[in-house]
Amino acid sequence: MRKFGSSISYLTVDLIKIWQNCDENSFAEARDRYLEAANPPDAAYYRQMDYGRMRRMIDFIDCYIDSVTCENEMKMEIFFREDEPAFIDDEVNTRLFDFSYADKVYAFARERGLSIRIHTIVWYWHIPRQLTEYLEGRSEEDRRTLTFRFIETFMRCLQERYPDAYSVELINEIASDPDELRMLREEGKPCYEVDDEGIRIDGWYRLMGKHYYVELFRIAREVFGDRVKLFYNDNNEGSREKQLIFKTVIDRIREYEREHGVKLIDGFGMQCHFWGSACETREYMEQMFEFLRGLDVELEVTEFDVSNHSTKEIQTSIFENFPEVARRYGIEVFTTWGLNDTIAWLHEEEAALLDYDGNMKSFTMKYIEAFSAKCN
Repeated sequence: MRKFGSSISYLTVDLIKIWQNCDENSFAEARDRYLEAANPPDAAYYRQMDYGRMRRMIDFIDCYIDSVTCENEMKMEIFFREDEPAFIDDEVNTRLFDFSYADKVYAFARERGLSIRIHTIVWYWHIPRQLTEYLEGRSEEDRRTLTFRFIETFMRCLQERYPDAYSVELINEIASDPDELRMLREEGKPCYEVDDEGIRIDGWYRLMGKHYYVELFRIAREVFGDRVKLFYNDNNEGSREKQLIFKTVIDRIREYEREHGVKLIDGFGMQCHFWGSACETREYMEQMFEFLRGLDVELEVTEFDVSNHSTKEIQTSIFENFPEVARRYGIEVFTTWGLNDTIAWLHEEEAALLDYDGNMKSFTMKYIEAFSAKCN
């Protein structure tokens, strides 16, 4: 199952529709009118998408992309309705969930015959205010029960609304990051709490308790069934210390599977946000893949990009090496985080596979040949 994917935002989808209904002379005005009305945080970058850049981006999607991931539109909290409560008499209030933005991406994917993955359900960055406010003052058992009920309802809404999704990134970045913690200590900044197995003690952990992720996988399998693949997604995959935490999480889920005769987890999502460091060599990548392959789950690349925190030569070397190593280790599903350097989240890093003008870089065809089913 080869898939060459990209993250995409509802803004990009809306601009594509505007582009389709404009000519070269009218697009800029229509784009700016739309962005002024939508007023997104990244409007300045989207204004750089002129008629020619749009055409090249659309051509790239149509020629090579076969899978898309919503950047934010399916995440918890970001597009929730501010004036709606999480519960009414302990029943989840589904009016809280605003899927209109995700609907745009889903419709775009269906129109173009693209696969879609759900990203991401539980992440420490997004714990809905309405949920925590409702649970304030409730017993520990109530908080746990109602939180699981809330997440299950959110999952069911996603499943019913986007039945064609092939994969769900269920939990995201639950492992603590020893490198990050060391940096925070060195800089004298506050550190987050970590349990004895290396798991972040975040708001979700406090609401649901230790090993909550096992129950989430159990619920998700019940909701999404066997057709949809369930993934644990995380970053800094080359860290030896963090790898052991990944293994702890997956082993804990596998222990439940053995005890109950069920299949819960399908794979591990490798974000692959490379820093652009001199240590990120081909050997580093090989050691990373070697360890993760030993987890005995499917591996997919879910959020790939390469920052530039050293030199352009090192950044290019990482770009060049990665698809060769990934294919050697059997990686078939690959998602780049951002369609081009202009609208990628790392705007100033030249971290995407297409440059600011939407042209392919010297190494981009390697990725297409390695992962795109359209290239066969």
